Amino acid sequence: MSQEKKSTEQQAHELLEQENYQEAAELYFQAAKGYQRQDKHDRAAICLAASASSRALILGEKTFHRVAFLYEEAAQEAQTAGDLEYASTLFKYAAIAYERDNDNNSLSECFFKSKEAHRRFLLQGLLHFNFKKTGGQFFPLITATIGCLLWGYGERPHRIVLFSFVLILIFALFYTQGGFIKDNAAIKLGFLQAAYFSFTAYTKVWTINMTPVGFNKVFAVIEAFIGIFTIPLYLTGLCRKYLRY
Repeated sequence: MSQEKKSTEQQAHELLEQENYQEAAELYFQAAKGYQRQDKHDRAAICLAASASSRALILGEKTFHRVAFLYEEAAQEAQTAGDLEYASTLFKYAAIAYERDNDNNSLSECFFKSKEAHRRFLLQGLLHFNFKKTGGQFFPLITATIGCLLWGYGERPHRIVLFSFVLILIFALFYTQGGFIKDNAAIKLGFLQAAYFSFTAYTKVWTINMTPVGFNKVFAVIEAFIGIFTIPLYLTGLCRKYLRY
């Protein structure tokens, strides 16, 4: 069985060299399905990707949806095989093909999966404890993880809204433990008042006539600093998704 699939793959190679892209694409696809049945996911990923690229070379190809689907399936096979770096590249190719076909939802999903596969590849490298080779991946991994959790690499901007809501409530709890100055008098805030002050500090809408003192002043600066970066991120992600349509 394995020899038969190798023969099919070899025939596909020969047809590709002869620029017979249609038949080469079909044979690559057949070989990939055979490898899938044998749980040889790495070879299946390669054949599916070859089938996709062969279809993309067909003259007069007007739709790239089939190409994108094959790249996406190849990426999933590469993930199953544990080759996350290759999976990241294939998801990116799928995203490009979906973009050519104006399928913006699938484009967004594949772009997210590409970035996530790359993040997992960086994490996988660090887990091998070879710091000489993977030490330089630590900072990119931290950046990618923050990007994933905060706004899904720009494809999940709604996460920033949830993050902001939780952050405002956390800082509100901090503010209830400290003091404020209002009309030259020291005061303590209840939770609702503290939540309102936290919202104004985060969004930098300074409408409350009170001044934090002590550690509350530090908390207000930190919260405002975080808001400077997260609010533009949300607007950027939202605008990017809107402009695709």
